[in-house]
Amino acid sequence: MSDRCEVTGLSQENMRVFQYLHSHITGTLEIPEPSLEALSGFNKPLQNTISSHAIHNSEVKRKESLYNHLKKSIASKFEGSKLSVFGSAESGLSLKGGDFDLCLEISDANEKKILKKIGGMLRGQGMEEVKIITGAKVPIVKFIDPRSGLHVDISINNSLALHNTRLLSSYAKSDNRVKELAICVKHWALHRNVSDSVNGTLSSYAWSILVIDHLIEQGVVANLQSGDDRVVIELEDSEFDITINMENQPETKSDADIASLLLSFFTRLATMDWDNSIISIRNGGPIARDEKGWMNEDPSALDIVNSDKEHPPRMGEHHLAIEDPFDIDHDLSRVVRAEGELRIRNELLRAAVLFGNGSTWKEICETIEPERLKNLEPVDIFHDLRDKSTESVESMLEKTRGEMDALDRRIDALEVERQSNLRMARAMRGVIEETSDLRKEHKAIIVGLKGRNAEIDDIKKKRDKINSDVILPIHMIEDELSKVYSRLTEELDIHRVPSLKKEKEQFSWFMELQAMHGKAREASELHQKFIELVKLQKEEIKKLKIYETKHDDTTSKLLEQEPLLKDKNINSKEVGSYDRRVQNIQKALRQRRGEMHKLRREAGRLDAWLRKKSNPQGNRGRGKRKGGKGKKTQENSGPMTLGDISGLLSGMSDESSSKRTRKVSSKKAGMRKMGNLSAHRGSRGQFKKKD
Repeated sequence: MSDRCEVTGLSQENMRVFQYLHSHITGTLEIPEPSLEALSGFNKPLQNTISSHAIHNSEVKRKESLYNHLKKSIASKFEGSKLSVFGSAESGLSLKGGDFDLCLEISDANEKKILKKIGGMLRGQGMEEVKIITGAKVPIVKFIDPRSGLHVDISINNSLALHNTRLLSSYAKSDNRVKELAICVKHWALHRNVSDSVNGTLSSYAWSILVIDHLIEQGVVANLQSGDDRVVIELEDSEFDITINMENQPETKSDADIASLLLSFFTRLATMDWDNSIISIRNGGPIARDEKGWMNEDPSALDIVNSDKEHPPRMGEHHLAIEDPFDIDHDLSRVVRAEGELRIRNELLRAAVLFGNGSTWKEICETIEPERLKNLEPVDIFHDLRDKSTESVESMLEKTRGEMDALDRRIDALEVERQSNLRMARAMRGVIEETSDLRKEHKAIIVGLKGRNAEIDDIKKKRDKINSDVILPIHMIEDELSKVYSRLTEELDIHRVPSLKKEKEQFSWFMELQAMHGKAREASELHQKFIELVKLQKEEIKKLKIYETKHDDTTSKLLEQEPLLKDKNINSKEVGSYDRRVQNIQKALRQRRGEMHKLRREAGRLDAWLRKKSNPQGNRGRGKRKGGKGKKTQENSGPMTLGDISGLLSGMSDESSSKRTRKVSSKKAGMRKMGNLSAHRGSRGQFKKKD
């Protein structure tokens, strides 16, 4: 007999894991409806959850500071680029401690190349856990800023995400319940581990879309994408309708409280007909699958989970179909895996059931795998000090302060060294810039000399070659030509007629002399050109010496102003070496300052503990309740977190800073008793015109 369910095909183990979904599919699950009293009891814990995720000014300032730093140190390095904030942090729908999403817009960009360059720049700035993810639909670089502790994602040309953020922000502004419900849902999804797109469940953005879809359906907000006036943009050869109409209002405004909305959210999505419907806030309500063309493709999530294959096939698309509001061809559930789909549906059913049977909000949000959220939980910063004696902690504080002093001296030394190298590099660069014109002229002359030398050598070789072949100088050749020509052309004496052989020799010699004359003339012209070039070369050498003298004089004057450069070889290569030293020292300084930051925090922690131990009751007499009982001290109430330090330290003030009683002279006191004796103006609009 098989141990699998005949209806769902789930094994006994999976029936236990997905018990609510299994019961729902088999028709045995009932979702109870809570009483009004039970439902109203959720409002306070829900408001506490909302308050706990409120973004403090300190976090806002940290993000602003980091944004300005990245804008200056990275975005400015790419001409024409623009760095923008987007995502839940910008729309106001994020949980406390959420990622900080940034988009670098730059035209004609090689995204992967730019991301690698940004990654290198971030590592150089001391950012931690820098990861470049190029395989995603939108390539990003992820890192952690050690100073603020913020987790940051930078994407390239993710322009549509900026418009999505603007849309979500518009919904958040239209009704406070958008933000409140989004925070409650995301808090629940985070703790129930169904808000992790990397591991096969829905993204935080997808949950925001589901919240807005539900609030449109409930009449809390209107569909802001409807209307006649449309705004269409073109991105990467595709058109997108980014219309947002803030004037739109729901036909009947719902006044439901957050508890009622959360219950209906869980119940509606838990029992939704996903096989035939697609979530679409653009449409203002679900779209039929056959209308959209997104069919529920096989294999299903149950088929995958029930498969006995070692490597089961990939799940079909569009199972929990959620349309992106602007990129309407993008299904936000494309990242969901088979087990993730079953977990999401099971958790929605579980939440709806627990809501109705009287469970608490804490029970509904009971954390799965608490280790996942370890970094999000408050930490007792004094846990290692509670068992130590005061003397031991004082010794630790003294040691820490000693390390701070030593590190401070090291930082000062590095800073002095950095400034020295920076000054040297700037001075050298200044000398090079001041003498750049002279260097250009000097270089031009040297280039001319080299080219001319080559030409002179070539002419000399040609001339000498001709002279080696033609022994007679040109004037002797011309004289001989004249004589031979005369003999060949003179009138013959019939008694002295030369023989035929003699006459042939004369003609042959004449022809040879003509050839020699042409070569000799060429050699003469080459020689003349040689003389001219040598003369020009000598003149240029004189100019070169003049420029060298000017350069030396200018350099000497500059060196008198900057003694550090004495005996230094001033050139671009040397400047580059000093620049590299400055960069290396800067890197070391960042590391040392990071260490100093940690030491200061440790010293502050130790000092705060000693203050707390020396004055366990805090400020006596302040904030006492009726009956004379003061507030319970932090030591008795539980572990102290990082957020408590500022309150602890700010509450410790010296007697010298107490408010002073201001004395008032008797004369002024008497005047006050008499009241205000100055002239009074009549009330505007009370004067009546006489009839």
